[in-house]
Amino acid sequence: MPKRKKQAFNLSRLATVRKKQSREKQAEEQKSHIRELDRLYRADGRANETSEETERRRSEDRFRTIARRNNTSAEETQQ
Repeated sequence: MPKRKKQAFNLSRLATVRKKQSREKQAEEQKSHIRELDRLYRADGRANETSEETERRRSEDRFRTIARRNNTSAEETQQ
């Protein structure tokens, strides 16, 4: 079996790998930032709702949870 020639340090390949890693990291940071903004917007919207709206939302959430547990639709559970 012939011996392989030891390859020299490949700078262009290393640069390509680093660019790819950088792009992946930037994409993940962007996704994280968008998730954080979504969370803030939801929290802000809820801060401005009235007590009736809060109660209605919680009630709907309860019906959805029960429906999921019973494997039925929320409308059927509400009746």
